[in-house]
Amino acid sequence: MREIKLLTYPHGSTKTNKSMHYGYANFIMYLAPHKLSGNNTCPGATPGCIASCLNVSGRALWIRKNNKINPIHEARLNRTLLYFNDRDRFFEQLTKEIKSGIRWAKKHDLTPVFRLNGTSDLRFENNHKSFNIMKYFNDIQFYDYTKLHNRKNLPDNYHLTFSRAEANQKETYKAIENGLNISAVFRSKLPKKYLGLKVVDGDKHDLRFLDPKQSCVGLIAKGLAKNDESGFVVN
Repeated sequence: MREIKLLTYPHGSTKTNKSMHYGYANFIMYLAPHKLSGNNTCPGATPGCIASCLNVSGRALWIRKNNKINPIHEARLNRTLLYFNDRDRFFEQLTKEIKSGIRWAKKHDLTPVFRLNGTSDLRFENNHKSFNIMKYFNDIQFYDYTKLHNRKNLPDNYHLTFSRAEANQKETYKAIENGLNISAVFRSKLPKKYLGLKVVDGDKHDLRFLDPKQSCVGLIAKGLAKNDESGFVVN
């Protein structure tokens, strides 16, 4: 059976490439978002974030001639189907790739970090009956964005940033109360503060675990989000 590659290496995108300038090699896994695979990988998704999804920005916009499916989308779909159809094999492959990523990072004098929800929002802290990927690699930093404010008992090496959207204001305030940093997408310019929190520029790098506590990660609208009118993008 053909091996399905799960992780994108630091030189694989502009987002990950930036992190190397800070001494980190961040590896990101991109799955098929929301219900594109027939399974819901984004249970907290809102209409605005679905319409503006990163799955339709950057390289994921590329379309191959005479081919109905973008090869990037196809790879994301295959990873997602492996996750839902053969969880044991999925985590076996993920473990193998994380070990390989750690070796690659050390070879390049970089600190390896991993973001498993590049275009998804799955509870990787407890989504296998007998195996916890973060506890297995307990000396490695993991991080993600999430719209699920009620994630508890997180491993010490797992950092979460709560993603504000047009329909989760109550959950956003709850996340702030629970001590999580939040993120928000802005139309064209970052404010100094948002919801009482100091705004940091989230486009400088993707290393959210480096952000000061009680921060709002500001991101400038990209792709289809530039035309958002749902309230997902803050004016």
